[in-house]
Amino acid sequence: MSFGLLNFWMLFGLAAVIIPPLIHLLNRRRYNVVDWGAMQFLHVSETTRRRLLIEELLLMLLRMGLIALLVLALAAPYAVSPFLAQVGGRPNRDVVLVFDGSYSMGYRDGTGKTPHEAAKEWAAAFVKDLTPGDSVAILQARQQVIPVVGEPTHDLDLALDKIATLSAPRGGCDWPRALHEAQKLLATRSKGGHREIVLLSDGQRHGWADSAALFRWEMLAVNLRAAAKDSEADEADVKPRVWAVNVSPKRPADPPNYALAPLSSTRAVAWAGQRLKFKTAIGVAGSQAYEPPHRIRLEVDGKFVANLPAPAKAPLSNVQVPLTFKHRFEAPGSHLVSVILEPDVPEGKRPQGYQVKDTLPGDNRQDMAVEVVDALPVLLVDGDASLSPESSTYFLDRALAQSPDPKKPSVVLTRVVTAKDFDPALLRTDLDKDRPGSRPRVLVLADVPRLTPAQQQGVAQFLKDGGGVLVVLGERVETEAAFYNEQLYRGGAGWLPARLDQVAGDRAKPELAAAPDLRRFHHPSLELFREEPNCTLGKARFPRWWKVSTGGQTTSVPVALLTTTDPLLVEKAYKGGRVLLCTVPLDRSWDANLPSVWEFPVLAHELIYYLADTRSAEHNLRPGQPLRYRPRPSAVGEAGDRGLSLLLLYPPEGEPRLFPYSPPQNSDGAATQENSLPAEVLWEAPDGPPRRLKVERSALRNESLRDTGVYRVVPCRLAAGESGGSRLQPQEGETSYYVMQPDHRESDLTPASDADRRKVASFVPMQYENEHRPMTAAMVTSSQTQDLWWWFMIGVILLLCGEVWMTRRMVKNREAGT
Repeated sequence: MSFGLLNFWMLFGLAAVIIPPLIHLLNRRRYNVVDWGAMQFLHVSETTRRRLLIEELLLMLLRMGLIALLVLALAAPYAVSPFLAQVGGRPNRDVVLVFDGSYSMGYRDGTGKTPHEAAKEWAAAFVKDLTPGDSVAILQARQQVIPVVGEPTHDLDLALDKIATLSAPRGGCDWPRALHEAQKLLATRSKGGHREIVLLSDGQRHGWADSAALFRWEMLAVNLRAAAKDSEADEADVKPRVWAVNVSPKRPADPPNYALAPLSSTRAVAWAGQRLKFKTAIGVAGSQAYEPPHRIRLEVDGKFVANLPAPAKAPLSNVQVPLTFKHRFEAPGSHLVSVILEPDVPEGKRPQGYQVKDTLPGDNRQDMAVEVVDALPVLLVDGDASLSPESSTYFLDRALAQSPDPKKPSVVLTRVVTAKDFDPALLRTDLDKDRPGSRPRVLVLADVPRLTPAQQQGVAQFLKDGGGVLVVLGERVETEAAFYNEQLYRGGAGWLPARLDQVAGDRAKPELAAAPDLRRFHHPSLELFREEPNCTLGKARFPRWWKVSTGGQTTSVPVALLTTTDPLLVEKAYKGGRVLLCTVPLDRSWDANLPSVWEFPVLAHELIYYLADTRSAEHNLRPGQPLRYRPRPSAVGEAGDRGLSLLLLYPPEGEPRLFPYSPPQNSDGAATQENSLPAEVLWEAPDGPPRRLKVERSALRNESLRDTGVYRVVPCRLAAGESGGSRLQPQEGETSYYVMQPDHRESDLTPASDADRRKVASFVPMQYENEHRPMTAAMVTSSQTQDLWWWFMIGVILLLCGEVWMTRRMVKNREAGT
């Protein structure tokens, strides 16, 4: 037991206890005793004299104790003691329960419950042990923090219901961010009492104590110390007590598991009829060797397409088994490609003694969104003063006009302008007025000597909006190298990928001409040339070429080389766009013969469609990246942007949401149609009875996504309902798919060691406890501060009553003549 005082200086008031003795002594000297008459012969008995003395001493002590207890009560004493906590009760608690929402919580070995189920049972038992007056909030920690009960509530039954219906685990987990959100919640919403945060996890090292997580823990600790210093508050008030609970302490360190690697493709933008190649891999964990899985399903747009042939054996032990396949997309639009791995035989068909191969189903699916277009709009800017067969864009334009399929029209829509006629407004308008939605996706600057400031600003804005730019160097740039370096490269800060050094080669010595080095074509847009045994692209000759350097810029990467080891193509990601710098001309200048090579049209299509891939990142999202909706021309319709009124957003789980459609050029957002939209709309769900959906007040613009998985955006129009209300008319053929990719490292089930836990606790103090009852008892008794001032006030009242009683008794006795 330990004691303390909040107002220590009040103890100087104890000096007042000498006042009663002083008053007592002064009263004894107040009158002179005079002997008169026969009174001198009256003697008080010794017993009576002793009783009077004792009564006076008791009265004086009562008054001294009264003053002493009052002073001690004003000094605000407190004590820390388990006994006092149980006898005197405890303050109310504000608790935040944080659930691990990553898919490792779905581990299932077939013999018991999953860690997710165990966490729900643990939390339910903990909430039932709370007392009236306690409050609880619930968060789910995924790659983004999801509030389940966003504010501390005293309705414990509501908390139990939310725990029982907690959504299934998916994606990864960011523990430092989750703890930070829990602390912010308590700092802003807590109404007093003790604050507790309980972290419920499966003890996985990844996300808790790996190098990236430790760095985030350290940053969190720095931020918390800064917050405590800025607020000039006690550290305990800024950082509540944190408890870490492992709900799966007996899970093996390396259980058997099959997992799919992230799905990738040569590109995420294709033309209708193109056959794309996709890649993934099957990872095998545990002591088991690779065996072909039971089935691998391929789905497109949520519909079964085929069973993919599984690799018969692994190329090497303890490595991922590559899995590749091809699929042709005939219809333009947004498409979803899904690969679903089924490692084990279905439970009802397993033979006796069957050994389960997979214990973690959360990593058995991979998705990818692919955009298919009829024709890709491309704006070509020629550096020549006038367009002719000798212009820099002539052969490139002819190559793009050729269709990969002779029976079908061109898959590229081009428009050619000279540099002097290049108006930046062309990047924001349709190339063909008869084809809505034909704004340029790719800009080609072919041997353009200079750009005006307005043109430079237009190109930068085009890249910011997600466009792709191909910069082709040639002979006209030779006298303007300083302009390129100073205005476009700007020491690596500009959008040009590399610095122009000098022109190399000699047209008089064709034997020294450079050629593409196909062995070093490892770029996704150039892979097919390396794999093609009869490729003649290596026969292209460039008597002269530009030598460039990236200056050590990590954002600029050479993606193809010449036989001289000089860069052929240099790539740079700039804001939301992508730039490719080509160091050789794409025409016959400098006596180059590239346009004569049979693969030149294929190369042109591959580069252009790769640059259009920049918007694929808007459909295959990283955690925390917002959703950005761009309507397809067919969805907008003949009525223009006004033809669309609502967007129906389907999340990976839960109810869909309705948003007003806001055209990109409408700077006022959805305000122009907010007044005309109803508050609720009747939605005829395809998988259930009709129900009403609330219309959001803000437009679907850069909507933040909190969960991993597949999202669908369906444009809708309003129609009159039978009862006079409004109902939705979804345009199912115009669905746009978005995929929030999970963290595949979540498949590593290595548990955190004691040393890992100590490292985390060194940054953010926390206590590790797995059982809820010992933790509840520790919460009540270990550090409960009990105020004792009210005990002293009770003593003051009792002594005051005793003083009154003693005074009245002494008066009565004297009046009775005793």
